[in-house]
Amino acid sequence: MNDQQREVKELTTPSGKKLEIKTYVTARERNEIRDAMLPFMNVDTATNKVDDKISGDVLVKAEPKLIEVIVSSFDGSSEKVLDRILDGSPEDYDFIVKNLKFISDGKGNLNQAKPTISGSDTSPVN
Repeated sequence: MNDQQREVKELTTPSGKKLEIKTYVTARERNEIRDAMLPFMNVDTATNKVDDKISGDVLVKAEPKLIEVIVSSFDGSSEKVLDRILDGSPEDYDFIVKNLKFISDGKGNLNQAKPTISGSDTSPVN
């Protein structure tokens, strides 16, 4: 599925600019976001659990990556979205970051594209 077919949520920033945010991420996009965050997180390799104590450095890397991956249009254009948001007001930036959380399940897991499954799990096996 390409971005033009993907469901988006439309928002208006405090300065009145229109914003389109993807409602879910693909596996590739999820991995891009993880790649920005994981160097700053501690993972217990025995349990594969992430330490709740996250370095503040992760925000510096993760927030721009979230914007880059999830915001599909800003102020009527899909060109240089991240740069234009970063060059804008702090109020708009904070509003955007806050609203990116809606694509999460509340536990830090991003909503992901659902696979298309054909056939039936009750089909006989030969």
